[in-house]
Amino acid sequence: MSSEICIFERMGGTYTEVDGILYPNVGVGVRELIEAVDVENVDVGKYGHLWISYMKENHKDRYRHYVRMRQLCSKANEVNEEAYEMVERMINQYLKKYVLKDSHFTVEMWRIREQAKATAEEMVYEAIVYRYR
Repeated sequence: MSSEICIFERMGGTYTEVDGILYPNVGVGVRELIEAVDVENVDVGKYGHLWISYMKENHKDRYRHYVRMRQLCSKANEVNEEAYEMVERMINQYLKKYVLKDSHFTVEMWRIREQAKATAEEMVYEAIVYRYR
């Protein structure tokens, strides 16, 4: 190689020598990308965080793909929005099905709402959050 500095080196680029051939260090490794994505501090909502941890534990290859393509947060936001819409829809359906005759029973109304929420969240976990995308 000549003693002349190329544009790549002037920009701060470096090379790695393998078998006498110099390869430019231009790629970012998956490990660096994953470390760059600070998942705990990203605002993707409750279900978005659950989906990210599910993908990270169970579908590592797809998780790394989303990180590499910088789509992890947008997918997590989609999951979060879809999950909240489904929870809201299911709670409304449950409340229509189990209507109190006397609306003055506050504790009973609270219990029915909590049951509706728990049932809806259980369905959302199975149908949306813990699903391979």
